[in-house]
This record gives sequence, C-alpha cells and structure tokens, in this order.
Amino acid sequence: MARSFSRLWVLVRPCSVAVLFSVAAGVGATARAQRPVPVNIESSPPGATVYLNSPESQPLGVTPITAARLPRGNHTLIFRLANHEEGRLPINVARRRETFRITLVPQARIVVTAANESALSASVRIDGQPLGNVPFERVVAPGRHLVQVSREGYVSFSQWIEVQPGQVATIPVILQREAPQTGELIVASDVSGAAVFVDGEPRGTTPAVIDGLSAGEHRVEIRAEGLPPFSQIVRIEAGRRATLNPTLRPSRPAGGTLRVLVNVPGAIVSLDGEPIGESPAVRENVPPGEHIVEASADGYQTAQQTVTIEPGAQRVVSLRLEPEQRPPGRILVNVQGPASATVTVDGTDRGAPPVVVSDASAGTHAIVVTAEGYEPYRETCTTAPGRDCVIEARMRPVGVPVQVRANARGAELYVDGELLGPVPYEGTIPVGEHRIEVRAPGYQTHVAQIRLAPGTETRVIDVVLTAEGELTEEQRAELARERQRLRHGATSHSAAPIPPDFAIVDVSVGWPWVAELRLNVGILEWVEGGFAMRTFGRLTEFEGRGKVGIRPLRQISLAVQARLGGGLGPSREPTAEERSWAMGMMRPAPENHAVNAWFLLVEALASLHFSDRGAFTLWGGGDLHTDRYDWQARDSDRLRAEPGQEIPRADLARFRFGGSLEVVLDRHWNVWGLLEGILAGDGRIVLGDIFGTGVEDTEFYARAGVTYKF
Repeated sequence: MARSFSRLWVLVRPCSVAVLFSVAAGVGATARAQRPVPVNIESSPPGATVYLNSPESQPLGVTPITAARLPRGNHTLIFRLANHEEGRLPINVARRRETFRITLVPQARIVVTAANESALSASVRIDGQPLGNVPFERVVAPGRHLVQVSREGYVSFSQWIEVQPGQVATIPVILQREAPQTGELIVASDVSGAAVFVDGEPRGTTPAVIDGLSAGEHRVEIRAEGLPPFSQIVRIEAGRRATLNPTLRPSRPAGGTLRVLVNVPGAIVSLDGEPIGESPAVRENVPPGEHIVEASADGYQTAQQTVTIEPGAQRVVSLRLEPEQRPPGRILVNVQGPASATVTVDGTDRGAPPVVVSDASAGTHAIVVTAEGYEPYRETCTTAPGRDCVIEARMRPVGVPVQVRANARGAELYVDGELLGPVPYEGTIPVGEHRIEVRAPGYQTHVAQIRLAPGTETRVIDVVLTAEGELTEEQRAELARERQRLRHGATSHSAAPIPPDFAIVDVSVGWPWVAELRLNVGILEWVEGGFAMRTFGRLTEFEGRGKVGIRPLRQISLAVQARLGGGLGPSREPTAEERSWAMGMMRPAPENHAVNAWFLLVEALASLHFSDRGAFTLWGGGDLHTDRYDWQARDSDRLRAEPGQEIPRADLARFRFGGSLEVVLDRHWNVWGLLEGILAGDGRIVLGDIFGTGVEDTEFYARAGVTYKF
C-alpha cells in the first residue's frame, strides 16, 4: 500500500509543479498587463483637453502632457480645443515614454452683417437650423454651408458659401420688401356714376380704380338707377391689374374719338385698363361717358386722367410723365479670404472688405481685390437706379516652392503654428511673411521668420538643430554681441552698476588729490564693488566702495553708494617754535606729529544716459571724517592738551553735492570729469595749505581722468 502511494506521488508531483508555475506566470503577466505605462501626449496647437476613450471620462490634462500613465492596450484619445474640430486618435499603449501626437483642424467662422436697415435683427439659419439674428457670428466646420436670412414681409436671402479651416467669411445681407400680394381692378361701363360693389362692399362709382384687392376671386356688382344690376366673378392676380367694362344700357349711342399725347415717346397708353398703343395713340368709336386714360413708360411714374367722351366728338388728352425716383444702385463687395485684403472700385481704394459703395453712378464698374500673398481678383458689374451689384470675391493664395532640410531625424515642419509635414519637406507656402518652426525630439526648436516673394524658383532652407541644453550659434553670437554692447556703454561714475563679470580702471588727476586710481567690479546686475587709492603727498587715502543701483529706463538710473576707508601720512619732528612754546608753558616738548584719517561717505546718485555714448550724473551725500593732523593745530588746541596728551582729533560732518560728465570713446575707453563742493560743514584741516600757500581747505574739488574697460 505504501509502495503504491509512493508511485502515485511520483506521477502527480511534476504535474502539480507545472500547474503552480503556470498559475504564477499568468498572475505575473496579468499584473504586468494591468500596470500603467507612462506616455507623452501632444497636440498642434497645444492647450487641448484630452480624454481617454470617452469625453465623459475624467480629463487626462491639457496638452502637452508628460508621463501620463495609461493602461496597456488599445485606446482612443479624444482632444477638445475651442474653435477646433474634436480630434480622435487611436493608440496602442505598449512602450514607455512613447509620444502620441495629433494635429487639430481649426474651425471656420461665418459672420453675417446687415448691409441695409431692413436686414437688422432678421433671423439667420445655417444649413436649415435657426441660430440667431443679424448681426450674427458662429463657429462652423470647414466646408460648404447654406446661409439663409429671412424676415416677414421681405424676400429671403439665401447663399451657399464654402469656408476653409481658420477662415472668417463675412456676408453682408440686403433684404428687399416682398412684392405686394394684392392687385388692382379698373371698373368702367357705358353708364357713368353707377355704384360699384366688391364682395358686397361699396367701392365707389364708375369709372373706378379699386386697389388693395387680395389675390383670388371676387364678386363685382355694378348698379345703375333704372337699369338692371350687373354681376360678375373677377380673378385678381398679385401685382397685376384686371379690367371690367360691361355694357349696362340696352343700346349705345354713337361713340366719339380719343387722341392721347404723352411727353415721353413710345409711352404705352391704356383706356380703362386696356392698352390702345404707343403715344401718340388714337382710339375711335369710344363709348360716350367717363373713361380712365393712363400712360406708362420704363423709368417714369404712371400718369392717369379721367376724361368724358361726347357722342360724335373728338377729345384730345395730353399726359405728362415724371421720372421715377429710384434709389441709386449700390456696389457690395465681400471677400472670402484674408482680412487684410484691399478693395478698389474704378481705381479708387475703398479699404478693407466688406465694402458698400452707396453712391455708385449708373453704369459698369471695375472691381479689383488685392491681398499680399494672394492672386488679384478682378470682376466687372453694372449698376442702375434700384439695381445693386453684389460681388463675392474668393481669394486664392499664391504659393512659392520651398524645400526644408534639417540635420535631425524625426523633425517636423510647422508654418504659422500648423503642421505641414516631416522634414525634409518639399511643397509650396503662400507668399508673405511666415513663422517657421522645425521640431525634433531631443533638440531645441528652431524658429525663424521668413518672407516669401512671388517666384517659381525653389527656396531651400537648411536648418541646423541644436541638442537640448546647448547654445546655438546664433545664441552664442547674440551673447557675444550683448557683452560687447554692455562693455561699450559701461560707465564708472554713473548710477548704473557695471554689468557682472566686467571690471573698470580709472586714472585721474585733480584738486586737492593730485592722483587717484580706482578699480570697479560688477558683482550682480544691481550690485557693484570697488577699491580706490588717492594721494597728494601729505595724506594717502584708501577706500572700499559698494553701490546698489537700478535702471528702470534705458535713459535713467538711480543708485545708493557707500564708501568706507582711511588714510596715512608722514609724521615730523616738532619745530623750534613748538619747543619754545612748550618751555614757556613749562611743558615737555611735543612728540612727533602723526597724520591719519578715517571716513564714512554715503551718497545718492541719479544719472541721465545718452544711449550708450555717455552719462551725466548728479549726487548728494553726507560725510563723516575724523582726522589727526596737528601740524597746524590752533593755540586753543594746544592749551587744552595736558602734558603728554595728544592734540584732539578733528571730527566733523559735512554735506557734499557734485556732478560728472562721462563720454564713451569706444568699447574700452571713456573720458570724464567731475566737480563737487561742500554745501554744509567745516573744511578739513588736513586739506589746507597743501603746497605751503597758506590757503585753507577750498571745499571745492575737481578731477578729470580716463577709464579703461575690460
């Protein structure tokens, strides 16, 4: 029994292991299949909201999207962007960091405007759907659309229009009143003064012109005293005139003759609504009684007159026709194409479309529409009183053959933000200025502005893309040019700090400091530091300087500056006079006279810059000085000093004001000069009697020097 169980276990064990391995592998594969994969999603133009599989789902984000984690397998990306058609992109998510791109098609716009007052507020339909009222604007899909504008009592406007992606099509609309839906009826008879009834309502006496009758059938009755009534059904047509001329008397007396003269040759003459010929017209055997004579001609108002015909007599009637007052015809020009188009009518520039010329003379006119990058549109049209000329000009762009090449694989060409295709690219681009971009993964986007002139020769554009993180040749050249410009315009005494990584050396001469050497260094865009040394023999000062400044305008700069330092000078033995004075005071002889000084200067500066050619600067500041220089100490100072005690230091505070003018010679050299004076405070003793002239501190200082920039 044990041996049988062992044999069975030997057979079952391998199968169990295989089953467990298969289950584990399946679980692992399922886990890998369910693990999201990071991908990149882009659209042209960017800014589209992206949904996965359904627009009702949670948005993935707005393009461009980096590292969006999507489940493996087949999906559909849905892109939605204002004024663009919805885009759907089937994808298969399998590889990490894969990029999915789509180009969205821009939608077009239709703008409906009123070219006359009757069109204002009229209802607008596009492709049969009521959408609004004039003026009207709507985004539509590119393609062919039917635009209809209607208003009660007016003839409906209808026009097919085909719009391109991104195009704005403007349609000026004129609405004309509908033709009247009523007609007229002339009622005459051989009896004048007979009562006329239409549909039972009295409408005057014969002869009569009855207007405003609705189209259709009407019963007309004529009633004359002592005669049987007359009744007849008459059909009235809209815009036309019907005539009814019955005989009421049993017998008719002999008729008369009617002769009609009209001032317009060829005018049509009618008698009781019946044409009898062109003027001059003659009708014989006209029944006695009252009749209506009428004359009409194209372009003239109709003239009517009631005449009485006597039996056997001739009646001459003269009618005068007045010219018809019709509004002059107008020219309306609408352009399907660029908004920058220009319309010329009979050689006169009428500006951008839509154009309405309301004072056009009757006749034929030449219409020319031009736009940069488009073929000229030419057409003629004829206007007349009451007759308008409507032009729908469709512009066609002029293409220039272009070839674009790049040094990177996978590059794509974009023109004015729209993807044209992969690079190398060969095709046509419309005439005019365009913004071209060449994009490739791992490279900086190349952007350039080009201007294409009409021509048949292929323009070749070679693009050198730079890897991300590197400077292009143009960028390096631009940086070098900018550094040269900054160096050229740098000044040492203005409020504008020296640009970072630049240094300036000043060498100057003046009064009271015979010589001065300054070194200025740019630290930050708004911080400058420096060191200076100056001397006139008796005293040599050293200072450290810091300046903080801004340049809110290219012509103006402001700054605050602080200077801190001190100075040393040679000491000397006491003179015989000083020794004699000390003996008279029963004091020991004074020691050697030491010379030193310390100072702190704070000042505010304001500069006016002459572009990069120089600067004029004014400043004002407060100075704190403590000087030891007892060569010229006053007697009172000596008396205050105890035996063995030094003469007190000269401590003073002063207010200083000055100005400088600096001129740039070239990118390395400047020349300058400055003047400054003490407005408040005592003079410094150490600056008096410098050359043994006995003159105290002048409190007025000047310097001139040169600057070297490197």
